[in-house]
Amino acid sequence: MDIIVATHNRDKLNEMSTIAKRYPVIFWGLGDLGLDTSIEETGTTFDENALIKARAIYERIGGIVIADDSGLCVDALSGAPGLYSARYGGVEASDSDKVRHLLDQMKTIAPQDRQAAFFCSLAVILSDGTERIYHGVTKGTIAESPIGITGFGYDPVFIPEGETRTMAEMTAQDKNTISHRGRALRLFLRELFPSV
Repeated sequence: MDIIVATHNRDKLNEMSTIAKRYPVIFWGLGDLGLDTSIEETGTTFDENALIKARAIYERIGGIVIADDSGLCVDALSGAPGLYSARYGGVEASDSDKVRHLLDQMKTIAPQDRQAAFFCSLAVILSDGTERIYHGVTKGTIAESPIGITGFGYDPVFIPEGETRTMAEMTAQDKNTISHRGRALRLFLRELFPSV
């Protein structure tokens, strides 16, 4: 089954493909389809932004479309970077720039006060136009410095609850088992393929 993912982010697409490897699906990103579409995220919640992206692509090409909006919310920063996680530190900031900016903002925050959570809203539009949203959350803390070489985004500084390693120190399988995106995507896939 072909599923269109409303993203140009190759890391996100690869992560979703790995998470879904036991299911009979093939994910196609916007680049795979030759779509050079930029979708303005004007929502005020993760749910709204995910739906905006999914609807824009569904209206253009139909089929089964999924889009996620995810972000890191740090308690000591009043929920920042939150909706702006992808642009935290600047629109053109690299992943390492964003991590550095986050750590600069948290340099006076004590280790016991570095609680955070990754949130994922996964919007799904089925071929018949039915819309659904699935959620995934992973709680944890922010490390004082980046550790690890795998993953992307804020993985080098995010230590999931019950772990001593950052997500960037984990294998893809370990990370995907507990990640916010993995949790949301598996909810959708289990509903789509109840016998798998």
